[in-house]
Amino acid sequence: MSNGKKSFVGGAAVLAAAGLIGKVIGMFYRVWLTGLITSEGMGLYGTPYSVYNFLLVVSSAGLPTAISKLVSERLVSGDRLGARQILKKTRRILLCTGLVCTGLMAALAEPLAALMGDPLSAPGFVALAPSIFFVCLLSSYRGYFQGAQNMTPTAVSQMIEVVGKVAFGFVLVKLMAPQGLIWGAVAAILGVTIAELLALLFLMLRYLLGPEHAQTAAPAAAPAPLGRAFYKRLFSIAIPVTIGASMMPIVNLVDASLVTNRLTAIGYALSDAREMYGVLTGMVNTMVNMPAVITLSFSMSLVPAVSAAQRRGDETVLRRTVGTSLKLAFMIGSAAAVGMGMLAHQILRLLYASEPENCLQVGGELLTVMAAAVLFIAVVQTTTGILQGLGKPGYPVKTLAVGIVCKILLNILLIGIPEVNVLGAAWASVICYGVAAVGNVYMVLRLSGARLRFTSAVLRPALAAGGMGAAVFAFVKLAGPRLGNTTETLGAVCVGVAVYALLALLLRALTPEELSMIPGGRKLQALAHRLGGKKA
Repeated sequence: MSNGKKSFVGGAAVLAAAGLIGKVIGMFYRVWLTGLITSEGMGLYGTPYSVYNFLLVVSSAGLPTAISKLVSERLVSGDRLGARQILKKTRRILLCTGLVCTGLMAALAEPLAALMGDPLSAPGFVALAPSIFFVCLLSSYRGYFQGAQNMTPTAVSQMIEVVGKVAFGFVLVKLMAPQGLIWGAVAAILGVTIAELLALLFLMLRYLLGPEHAQTAAPAAAPAPLGRAFYKRLFSIAIPVTIGASMMPIVNLVDASLVTNRLTAIGYALSDAREMYGVLTGMVNTMVNMPAVITLSFSMSLVPAVSAAQRRGDETVLRRTVGTSLKLAFMIGSAAAVGMGMLAHQILRLLYASEPENCLQVGGELLTVMAAAVLFIAVVQTTTGILQGLGKPGYPVKTLAVGIVCKILLNILLIGIPEVNVLGAAWASVICYGVAAVGNVYMVLRLSGARLRFTSAVLRPALAAGGMGAAVFAFVKLAGPRLGNTTETLGAVCVGVAVYALLALLLRALTPEELSMIPGGRKLQALAHRLGGKKA
């Protein structure tokens, strides 16, 4: 296996592990938070996030990707001083944009809250605003480390974010929640702001004390100053990436601006509409985003890996990296989508047992629909990373923009139907990501020259996921009535994981080379051989 491929998979594994641990901790934190401030309070908690995520992407999404790509190119050439120079210049830009976006969100808190249809959420906007500044600065360091294909500092900073959010949020919510729902939401948001500051301080110290900042032997000549050509290239990468990355926050912004407003327009009380929006964002989106952390890790690692392979002109490594990443996206996405869709009601009843029955029923229906989006999101994230690494960040923008137009129209149409109500937002999201996924896959295959073998990359993972779904269905029907919800859910998950893994081995969904890239893959490869598997 090539070093480039090892670096890609190793980096993705580090980020995926940290991301999954963080998501699990964050999920249980949200369960606890929902139980304390209710789904209505989660609506107040989630409303500022829709604007925050959009401003965060506008201010910081594109430049870290550009830093990652440009630093990777400098380090491939052995120019460490040039790589550090790129960090210094871009860090200043991110500092300025972070200050501007933080100021805008804080100053416009009340108008933004009113625009979202919930004026009571205004204090949450103010509490969350400083996070934009902190994340802008820390993203510059993340871009640098990722360009060096060193994902560990990013992974550690992500863990600091999660642990800090939970620890400070727990204490602050306990202190402030008795003052009212909005102050419980503000307390949880303040925990996020403090956690982002701690993550920034860690990355700054890691860079200053690490080998990246250490002065090596004096260079033969000082690096050339970064002039107009550098900035032109920097922004030619950053601007399309920013536009592309803003598409998904726009999806959430569409929901934030339309769901509550459309529900109240068809007769729901504001408190009920806020509660339904809280179920969508606090319960359902939390679950949908769990599998996405793995493919997001692939996406982040793919940018420097694909860029380096393209720069070296190594078409073999490029095609293999693309093919493997697409296959893994299909496997992860299909398994998660089937399992989550079939156990939607059981999972939410297990995690949110203290919530009212009406919230659990609505949440289960929403998650059953939204589960299909898990597969499409996995593909969108992975293909976006590939296209950015290929130097074509504008293509994901176009495909997701088409998807967002579909979502806006469907949100307006479907949520306005009383019998559909908030489920319309879920169906609109599935269509949105499905359109983007199909368009992205087409462009990746066309630009990279990689071949997507339908049998190995799509059919075999689909058959494994289908078999898993049948096993879970049988378990629930046969054993479920005699078990409590907790035992039924955990048992069904264990059955599903075991059956999917076994079928994936028997169907040879992964080649021996691809198996060797996964932690413990050598043992899986030996098991597949014993079960009668042959090299694909």
